[in-house]
Amino acid sequence: MTVPGDIKNFLDDQGISYEVVTHREVFSSDEEARVTGETPSHVAKTLVIRTRSGDVLAVAPASERVDIHKLRDVLNDNHARLATEDEMARDYSQYELGAVPPIGELVGNTVVLDRQLEQADQILFAAGTHSDSIRMSGEDFLKLVRPHVADLIEEQEGKEGFY
Repeated sequence: MTVPGDIKNFLDDQGISYEVVTHREVFSSDEEARVTGETPSHVAKTLVIRTRSGDVLAVAPASERVDIHKLRDVLNDNHARLATEDEMARDYSQYELGAVPPIGELVGNTVVLDRQLEQADQILFAAGTHSDSIRMSGEDFLKLVRPHVADLIEEQEGKEGFY
């Protein structure tokens, strides 16, 4: 598979320096970290969150779980939830299921980034397929995505969270 054109065109138009990393097909951000040799805390996983006012992309390190209660507080929406596979297949059909890139501007969504990724020197993320990733500097990622930064990570076991 190759990186979808909208992603490459967007990055090129923004003048962002990036590297395309092609790897064997993987279906989780943890696996993505393993096959690319990247530190899991620098691999960004993207969760599509349904809110009353539209979708939001919640972005967190592969090594962590998102705390739904913290996310709902940040979004000021007690009904925010993870989008279903059917919803993602319908609304993000230009990307493989589960490989939505964390670039909200591409899909018209706000991005909420966990603060741990704000400090990453480089970030790797799914590039719309299960066999392609994008690696760029953390600084360029923040300029590109312009996220709302918040604490999203689950702190204790047993809480309801998202992978």
